[in-house]
Amino acid sequence: MILFIFLFIALAVLNIIYPAFGWYLRYGWMVKGESEPSEAYLVMSRIGGIIALVMFLLLLLSGSLPL
Repeated sequence: MILFIFLFIALAVLNIIYPAFGWYLRYGWMVKGESEPSEAYLVMSRIGGIIALVMFLLLLLSGSLPL
């Protein structure tokens, strides 16, 4: 369970700091040539990472997640 917690936090922080990484893993390999994620995708990805991290930390601190 501890490994899951560290992995989830690391992925959320990675998504906040470098959201284009997720785009390249999910869509980038399908596109031939030069292609970049849109600015809207990057902003929404960062917002989603922040929301996920805050909710996870609240669940962790409230004791709702079993350790």
